[in-house]
Amino acid sequence: MSQTLVASRPASDTCDVLSLCSRSNPAILTIAHRGFWRKTAENSLASVRAAVAAGVDMIEIDTQSTADGRLVVIHDETLDRTTTGTGTISELPFDVVRAAKLRAGAGGADADILDECVPTLEELLEEIRGKITVNIDTKYTRDLPQVMETVLRLGIQHQVLVKTDIDPQAMHFDILDADWFGKIPHMPMFRVRPGHFTEDLRRIEAFRAPMIEVKFTDIADLASGREELERQNIRLWINTLDVSYCLDFNDTRALGEPDAVWTTLANAGVGAIQTDEVEAFTAWLKSRAGEAVK
Repeated sequence: MSQTLVASRPASDTCDVLSLCSRSNPAILTIAHRGFWRKTAENSLASVRAAVAAGVDMIEIDTQSTADGRLVVIHDETLDRTTTGTGTISELPFDVVRAAKLRAGAGGADADILDECVPTLEELLEEIRGKITVNIDTKYTRDLPQVMETVLRLGIQHQVLVKTDIDPQAMHFDILDADWFGKIPHMPMFRVRPGHFTEDLRRIEAFRAPMIEVKFTDIADLASGREELERQNIRLWINTLDVSYCLDFNDTRALGEPDAVWTTLANAGVGAIQTDEVEAFTAWLKSRAGEAVK
């Protein structure tokens, strides 16, 4: 049976990661990659507000530390593409990073300059409070303890999903020993081994993961894991970003053939899709929900 597609969910669940991810929630989750940046800027506070206004379920953001240990929200190793500044973030003091202005959209030298600066992780977490959930991509493992400390200190862990890469075949998962594990919802990320998805899902059961993010080379493998995903109450997240390389299941193709991409993934048991094409994706969701009630 394919995943039921709905365009909305109860308001009480909008800001709780575990409720949102539970398979009892029938929605296909909309994940806005680096926020809803098409009309704002990547990883900006404006992109958070735009995502909230668009009814997005979760935003994905990137964080890393400056030379003097301040966590800022930006994807690239350098300031160059997305801001008016230049230089490697980990080698620059916070004041220099803060002085740069964000560039609109995906950035670049020709992009408009906005009256907004690179936010701190704390500022972004305060912006989402009570409004939307967030998936934090910590760019460097060295920053993980500080990211977790920040989330816990702000008391916003129920709205946060953190993620790390794992190897399902490992003899031991060190992250299970981290002092924050079990206090903040965590999403393992790994590549599906052809023919071994169910086996690997059983290997990672100790994570008690509300959701997993995977890459795959055969969509049949995703469908084969449905029973085990249901048993463990794990939601399946797939990226259709053009840079994700999950066969030809990407945003560019989906703009012309949404059923060939998004519907096919949903039918394989995918319950969350990260996209750069938020407007097209939410339109697809609404059209599917409309068809379901005819």
